Amino acid sequence: MKRGHLPVPDAADAPVCLKSPTAGRCSWMRLGEMPLPLQTRLLRVLEEKEVTRVGGHQPVPVDVRVISATHCNLEQAIKQGQFRTDLFYRLSILRLTLPPLRERPSDIVPLAEGFLKQSLAALDAPFGESVREGLAQSQTILLRYAWPGNIRELRNMMERLALFLSVEPQPSLDSQFLQQFLPELATIPEAPSALTPQQVLAQFNGDKTAAARYLGISRTTFWRRLKE
Repeated sequence: MKRGHLPVPDAADAPVCLKSPTAGRCSWMRLGEMPLPLQTRLLRVLEEKEVTRVGGHQPVPVDVRVISATHCNLEQAIKQGQFRTDLFYRLSILRLTLPPLRERPSDIVPLAEGFLKQSLAALDAPFGESVREGLAQSQTILLRYAWPGNIRELRNMMERLALFLSVEPQPSLDSQFLQQFLPELATIPEAPSALTPQQVLAQFNGDKTAAARYLGISRTTFWRRLKE
């Protein structure tokens, strides 16, 4: 297989990345939204490893590695007749499930820091220690937010914050500032009282410091509540 990467942003455009026999890797997003006729065509290409170009008559061999993604429940789509069973199993050589961001609270602050650092670098703005400390001090509201838009929402928020930080003097980056500048974060409940300390600790994979910060209490207080 010759090396090459021709990404395709939408499953509906899948044939585009198959027009070249040297396209070694194809990335198809939103696979669950692919119409059934296109699913049939795609399955044929994967099985026969060849395509016939529009206006052509001779099949062209292709050797591609498919990387696909979807936010849909494909098993449910199969039951509803919206996705082909044979295509599902043809693509399911290696399946990876990525939980939503709200179920990975220990990843939120490191991702926010990384996205903000990248965005500031793109704007030739510094990522100072005060910004790092400000994010750390603001992690309580970042962890309590549900992130309905997942990682993309977090990245967009950090890009918005970077634009502000690149043109304004470094503000006091804390929870109050973030809630004013990012109004989405102002809708967070006061406290996650529905969760027990043990449940919060499990969410953070046993990290007592992160769990205590999530609850807005000291590590000592958190330890005491665990023993109650």
